[in-house]
Amino acid sequence: MKKYLLVIVLCCTTFLSGCWDLIELSELSVVSGLAVDKGENKRYKVSVEAVNATQLNPKTGGNASPSILFSVEGDDIGEVTQKMNIGLSRHLVYSHMRAVVISEEVAKEGVNDIFDFLERNREIRNDFNIVIARGSEAADILSVVYPLQKVSSMKINAQLETLEKEWGGDPGVRLNDMIQALLSKGREPVAAGVSIEGSAEKGESMENMQKVKLDAIVKADSLAVLKKGKFIGYLDLEDTRQYLMITDKLKHTTFTIPCGENDYFAIRVYHNDTVTHVKYKKGTPRATVSLTMEAYIDSVSCKKDLGKVATYEEFEKLAEQYISKKIEQTIEKTQQQYGADIFGFGEKMFVQDYRNFKKVEKRWNEEFVDMEIDVDTVVKIRRSGIDRGIFIDETS
Repeated sequence: MKKYLLVIVLCCTTFLSGCWDLIELSELSVVSGLAVDKGENKRYKVSVEAVNATQLNPKTGGNASPSILFSVEGDDIGEVTQKMNIGLSRHLVYSHMRAVVISEEVAKEGVNDIFDFLERNREIRNDFNIVIARGSEAADILSVVYPLQKVSSMKINAQLETLEKEWGGDPGVRLNDMIQALLSKGREPVAAGVSIEGSAEKGESMENMQKVKLDAIVKADSLAVLKKGKFIGYLDLEDTRQYLMITDKLKHTTFTIPCGENDYFAIRVYHNDTVTHVKYKKGTPRATVSLTMEAYIDSVSCKKDLGKVATYEEFEKLAEQYISKKIEQTIEKTQQQYGADIFGFGEKMFVQDYRNFKKVEKRWNEEFVDMEIDVDTVVKIRRSGIDRGIFIDETS
């Protein structure tokens, strides 16, 4: 019996003695960003931003570039990503990507192939930003350096996450969101739109990180709208915030609301709850979007007595009218300009009125164009902003 046990132990130690697919850290390069442009000779030009880790360490950093951008052309993105070693020396790891940038030219032809590859690749995670390069090549977006985050894609990731958290200017789309929208019959995809302010050529230089006033900077300035997997246009940055409110994804934002001639007050929204109901009535889909917001006063230039409850009630009504109007304008603009249901009203109807949705799902975007949508906004100003520990007594 002991002999058999000894044989089993020896076999185990033989087969478990090491890792068959071991790769040393010194043989790896982490890819932080991926850019997809139209190729000159092939279908795609794919660029990867590989991190130069030694330059990010204060002890080992020098004057070298913190990242390297290398491009290869090909007809299939999966194949191209495996061919990068025709110029790069190390094995590329794609699991830590922070941003995927797609050019307008490529997005207009369709993004299905790109996201099919990203979804199938077992290394790639779901935590990177998806952006459309507005007015420039996608590779140029990853070439602009920035003093605080030296790796361009890391800067874009931090920038968009902070913008979404503080103001609501990024739709917060990740890989799973994009895949679900592409497959959905009741919602069209969106992505953040970014552009370069300044000289893209000068933005590539290390000197751009040594200036107070940068020669170039990547700005998040719009919401890219896709329809049936193809890019069709942009909505304004402010519309991105309205998109987040309608889809119940808004975290924080600030509204500046007129309260007289050249007078304004601002409220800081710290809580938003949106409930949407969609039904088919009298041959037309109808939706009711109900928003409940909690806020405090951020600034005031209105000549009003902030010691009175009536002033806060007046501000609440002005805020409700202003926000409802903004949301209605965004919906109307999307209906008239693009005819694409980016808000997911169709998905809501699929759940709430399944039988009627099945009748119109193949032509849902056409139904969306004529859809009647009522917006009901309730704003509660809980604090004056001066002493945030004191709540307004609405009963006094």
